[in-house]
Formats: sequence, structure tokens, C-alpha cells
Amino acid sequence: MKKPSVFITFSIVGLFLAACSATTPEDSIETYIENWEDRNYEAMYQMLTEDAQQAITEEAFVERYENIYDGLVNDFSIEASYPEEFSGENQESISINVSMNTLVGPYEFEESLPLVLNQEEEEAWEVNWDHHLIFPQLGEDDTVDYQSSTQQRGEIFDQEGQGLALNGQVVDLAIVPNRFENEEEEIAELAERLNRSEDSIRQILEQGWVQEDSLVIIGQLPESELEMVEDIHEDVPGFTYQMGEGRVYPFGEAAAHLIGYIRPISAEQLEELAEEGYNQQSLIGQTGLERIKEEQLRGTPGGEIFIVGSDGERKDTIVEQEAVDGDNVHLTINMDIQEALMNELDGEPGTAVALHPQTGETLALVSSPSYDPNFMTVGLSSYQREELEEDEAEPLLNRFYNRFSPGSTMKAVTASIGLESDTLNPEDTMDVPGHEWQPDDSDWGSFHVRRVTDPNGAVDLFDAMAYSDNIYFAQAALALGEEQMQAGAELFGFGETFEYEYPLQTSLLTGENGFQSEIQVADTGYGQGEILVNPVHLASMFTTFVNEGTMIRPVLDQDEETGQIALEPVSSETANLVDETLENVVSSEIGTAGSLQRDGHSIAAKTGTAEVGEDTLGWVVSYDRDEPSLLLAVMQDGVGSGDVLPIIDHIYGQFLD
Repeated sequence: MKKPSVFITFSIVGLFLAACSATTPEDSIETYIENWEDRNYEAMYQMLTEDAQQAITEEAFVERYENIYDGLVNDFSIEASYPEEFSGENQESISINVSMNTLVGPYEFEESLPLVLNQEEEEAWEVNWDHHLIFPQLGEDDTVDYQSSTQQRGEIFDQEGQGLALNGQVVDLAIVPNRFENEEEEIAELAERLNRSEDSIRQILEQGWVQEDSLVIIGQLPESELEMVEDIHEDVPGFTYQMGEGRVYPFGEAAAHLIGYIRPISAEQLEELAEEGYNQQSLIGQTGLERIKEEQLRGTPGGEIFIVGSDGERKDTIVEQEAVDGDNVHLTINMDIQEALMNELDGEPGTAVALHPQTGETLALVSSPSYDPNFMTVGLSSYQREELEEDEAEPLLNRFYNRFSPGSTMKAVTASIGLESDTLNPEDTMDVPGHEWQPDDSDWGSFHVRRVTDPNGAVDLFDAMAYSDNIYFAQAALALGEEQMQAGAELFGFGETFEYEYPLQTSLLTGENGFQSEIQVADTGYGQGEILVNPVHLASMFTTFVNEGTMIRPVLDQDEETGQIALEPVSSETANLVDETLENVVSSEIGTAGSLQRDGHSIAAKTGTAEVGEDTLGWVVSYDRDEPSLLLAVMQDGVGSGDVLPIIDHIYGQFLD
């Protein structure tokens, strides 16, 4: 449905450019065109003939060009066609072609640019300007009008058709100044109840156009706040409200980082995007998919630029374009799973990714804590934004976009690389007593690899995965060495831009300078060191063990083809063996994820607790082996993996049983 058209009337005046003496018509034309294209209208005016300047003042000339070219034209260019030789008379006429990109599409016209030789001014050639040089149809007493027609922004839906970003209603908050009974007290009460500063409200009321009986919009709120707004309306005489159209996000915080929000375009954005048809009234995606899918969602604005005669009647249409609504976006996201994971994190810092491990469909992308995009799109007060930005839990931080130390979840990858490189035999055992180890005759100083549990005997690959034995996987990494470890990790996608609809940070095995020590190689084997992994990438790596060595490319948009191979990092034999070790993490009596055992399901999992300075990151990656339709990767900040296991268990209880 189209919004009501908006009319802007521009008074028209002359067109051209700057003053500069020249000895030939061509020199003058080139200077004039250069000034025109530089929008140097004052300089253009100085190049007009005396007759043209008597017909229009410099102020009116400049104002008309600014109204039309700066108001309706995003960019333009002028080309002159010169004769093989000039006539030698005191008057010449040069053909010019003007091409422009207006707010409603491209427009082009040809005109003759008349020149007159001014012999008193060092024989300068001057432009005998007239109104038709702005638009050929334009007369002296005509004006140019612009009528816009607004396109409908495309909407975003989950896999079940639930709306995640919709065109709906918002509440416009307003003040009518002459209704105040006690202005000072009422503004103070409004500021307190709307969580705004008094100064921000007064600044709006002090705008030059505001009259005593004006309806002054001071902000917006989502429709969910209507009851609160009605209460304020009853208590504050000068305050009122009305329903308006706006962008609404029905799931609020649960999908905020994924979907993002739109806001009025900023001055910096407008400067960059003006050529694409944006204007000062445009709304644009600022974060999330609203920004990523901006081109698809936005559509094409329409409108008409036309000439109106002195009698007020429409004369000619210069250019017009119909508005084209944006396209809807249908995601693979399952909002039931998304909300359930968000509820499980319960506002604590963390992230969660859910994939269908065989199709690659992204079922959930969660970042916690979050914010309500309904308030972001209608505008936060400076106080509210400051409160969000200074919150230690960082609700504005998109955690599934970022990368983190993966802890012991990396052991599944280390085992895979070792098996493929024949440096790891799953049947060989390691017997290291106690909780600490370093190589004999090493130069490690006081540094030791530390394990949580002493197995009190020899361990093979299955035991080491179940115990999550740091010493075993440190030795596995050292056996691989730097080059094989790096090469194997690259086969899993480390260091590569991850192909995904939502841009993500790249997973890194080391810093820019590679491995710096033998200790770092050992640490990397069990997920410490400098290794950083993106959560979506981590979940994708575990699809390798579901699909017999094939890593499935994750998809987010239903228009994308599913089940596509991203990488093939290991053989089916290696993948199946690692899959069995991950099942042992759950089924074994010594397994760190034993709490995930479920009747009727064969669950595989890997836990991990990463130590990052004084912080702790708890990880669990898990999937159902028999009916692999849900793979979960969950990280919570400030806790160990044992505190994350109940989240996985609860999600399985809802979506597997």
C-alpha cells in the first residue's frame, strides 16, 4: 500500500555557471560547463550577458539552481558539441547534452547554449541564459514541482512464515504547545516518564517553524507501549499522540542482532548513497539483515517531477517513475528454537548457533544479552543509548558475529588432523601421571600443560576425548608440528572468509606471525593459545562428523541451495571415528557430557572451557547422531561448560523428544 504522496514545490530560476574571461567560444563553454558541474552557481551567473542578468538577479539565479539541482538531481554531466569552425560572428550557438540522475530516475535533454561576444570585457564570450536551459519545457513564470510516491519495504520472515521485521504501526509522541497548563512542570514529567532529557524536548519545541497550535512530534514508541502513552496523555495536558506507520520487530530482543533495525539515513550515509536515490527522508538498514539485505528489502522509490504554470495548472511531466516495493526475505531461522535458546541464556553474556547439520539450514543465531530493536528504530534518547553503550554486559555486542577461544571443542579438530596426517593412532595410549606435564628436556621453564582430571592410567583417543584430556591433545599437536597443524586447520576453513549470507569474523589458528613457540603449538591442540573461532564456523566444522568428512555450507536464506559442500577436510573413515569419540563423551561413564544421554537418541558432544585472561568461556557443541536434524553450539561467558550442558539438555527436551 502506498503512503500518501508528498509535494515539494521548487521555484525555478536560471541555470548556469561562473565568470572567466576567454578568447574563444570554446574556452568560455568549457569554463561554464566546469562551473555548472561543480555546482558553482555564483560563478555561472558572472558569465551571463548583461541582458540575462537584468532578467534575473544573482540571488534568484543561485536559489533556483540550488532548489532544482541540489534538491532533485543527484548527479549530472554536460557535454558540448562544437562545430568544425565557428562562424566568426559576434553570436554563436553551441549544442549541449545534459544527462542527470534525478530522485525519480534518469533524465536527458539537448539544448542550444547561446553565446554573445562582449567586446568591452576583453572580448569575453558570455552566455545569453534563459529558463529553458534548466528544463526545455520551463518558462519564465513556471515552477517545478516534485511529487514522491513511497515504496513498501520488504518484510523478513522465519521458516514458518512468522514475521521478524514487518511494516506496522508505531505511536507518534507529540506536543501541542498551547495546551500546556504548566509548561515547565509538564516537560519535566514527560522527560521522566519517557526517559528523555528535558533539553532534548525543549530543543524540538524551539524549532523556528513551531507555532503555539502546532502538532510537534517529539519521538516514537512501538505500539506495545500504547497503554503507557495513554496514561501519560491523561496526566499531561500538553501531550498527545497519534498512530503512524513504521517498522516493527515482533520478537524484540530474541532476534535483534540477527535482524537489526532501520533508522533515518545519516548525513554521512546520504553523502555516500545520494546517487542511489536516497534523500534526507529515507530510512535505511543500520545493522543486521536490515543492513545486509538493504538493496533487496528497500525497493525503488517513485515519483514525478513536473512543471506547473503561473495559473497553477500542471503543464508538462519532466520525468516520472513508479515506486517498486521491496522484496520479502524468507529465512531458514526457526523462531521457536531461537526464542528457546534466548530464554535459556536468560540475559547472561553468550551466544548460540543451531544448524541442520545435513542441509546447512541455520535454525537459530542468538546473541545475549540483547536490546529491543523496536526502540532503536523509533529513536533512543541520548540517555537511553548511553545506558546501553555503558552496560558492562555489552547488549549491543553481536557475539555470533565475533570470534572466541574455543577451548576443548577444538580437540575434535586436532584429532581429525592428527588422524589424517598419521601422527595419531587412536589405539595408542599415553600414560602421564598427575595433572601437569611438559616434555622432557624442554625449555618451557615453569610452564606445564594442565589437565582437569587425572585418569590414573593410560588413555587412548576415546578416553582422552571423554576426559577432555589437555595433555593428550597437547602431545597430539606437538606430534603434528606447526606446518601440519596449520595445513590441517586450513582444510577446516581457518584463515578463510567464511561464505555466509551474514558476514562473520574469520576464524584464526594463530596471530599474524604464526606460531611463536612450541608451547603455543601445544596450547592450540586443546583450544587455547591464540586460536579464535567464530561460533557459526565452529558449528559448521562439526557437520563434518555428521556427514562422513564433508563440511556443509551453512545457509540463512531460503532462496539458497541447501546441502552444499563447503569443504572436505577429512576422509569418511576419520570423520566416522571422531564421531564415535564424540558419542563416547556422552555415553561413557567418564564423559564430560554424560548428562546429555537421552532414551531413544544417540547424542554426540564436545565440551570446552576456555580460559581467557581472568575470564572463562563455557562451550558445548552437540548433535543427535541417529536423526541429525539439530546441531547446537552454545557458549556462555563467565561459566564452565558444565553450566552450559543444561541449556543443551533443555533444548533437546523441547525439540528432539
